[in-house]
Amino acid sequence: MRSRFFLRAVVVAALVTGHAAAQNTPSAADIAQARDLGGQAQAAFEASNFAESEKLWTAAQKIYPAPTLTLGLARTQVKLGRLVLAHESYQKIIREQGSQANLTPAFADALAAAKSEIEGVNAKLANVVITVDGASNPTVTLDDQPVSAGGLGLKRPVDPGQHTVKAEAPGFQPATTTFQVGEAGLAEAKLHLEKAGDAPPTGTGPAPVTNNTVEEHPVVLDSKKSSRKTLAYVAWGVGGAGLVFGAITGLLAIGKHGDLADKCTGDKCPSAQKSDIDSYKTMGTLSTVGFIVAGAGVAVGTVFFLTAPKSDAKAALAPRVVPYVGASGGGVVGRF
Repeated sequence: MRSRFFLRAVVVAALVTGHAAAQNTPSAADIAQARDLGGQAQAAFEASNFAESEKLWTAAQKIYPAPTLTLGLARTQVKLGRLVLAHESYQKIIREQGSQANLTPAFADALAAAKSEIEGVNAKLANVVITVDGASNPTVTLDDQPVSAGGLGLKRPVDPGQHTVKAEAPGFQPATTTFQVGEAGLAEAKLHLEKAGDAPPTGTGPAPVTNNTVEEHPVVLDSKKSSRKTLAYVAWGVGGAGLVFGAITGLLAIGKHGDLADKCTGDKCPSAQKSDIDSYKTMGTLSTVGFIVAGAGVAVGTVFFLTAPKSDAKAALAPRVVPYVGASGGGVVGRF
């Protein structure tokens, strides 16, 4: 019954109000749609589906701005805790209908209800004072809604609950803060903007290199030159092994030579010493081969090392002394 009375009031008010006549007259289709949306909005309100009710009231009063539809929207906004919007909806009714004469009963009832119910909203409205320092002309938002620069530092009505304030300005780092305020409470939101540093914004790439910047790069050796250095070490290793082998066999040959010198006269030796003579000759030959290998290894290694990178070639030019012992004596070879 209540819903039917409400809808009847909307239609009657829409047809007879002088305020409507002064504006664009809605078509019959507009009136029918507003009436239907109003009925749906009221049903959603009574079912406590306030979000859906708000959407439907908003659509209905945009099609036809009757104060009865705006009143339904204001009451729904109160239920949702959107007191700032509810306050403005009530004020809209009071502002537009308060100066009208000869209001229809439906519109007069809507005006009286708005004047009465707005007092309860005023008692619950909270406020916040937003201040931003560090920049002269910051861009500020409250819950992602813009805040006029003229309102900074002054009380601003807000719904009770938690809110987020953001501020930014060219050349400054953005700042964000949150605050909580209760019914009829007063909160402060203070932000300070710091000047942006010299670091480039994310995604712009590294800073340009100046003359005073020293960059370090990993050294990548040429594989061909690096392999030559390795071959030099291998050749020197072979040469060293040949040197050791030649020295050992040379010492054995010298020992055999001393034994034969005691048993032989001149160039003649007893036949019993034939095996010692053969052993002496073999050791002498092996010693010679060892020293030849040693000499070849040193020579080849030096060639490879000298063709390596310059830093490695310097080591190859350092003084080097290599001792040797042969069948006929000993000594040193080297580079100075």
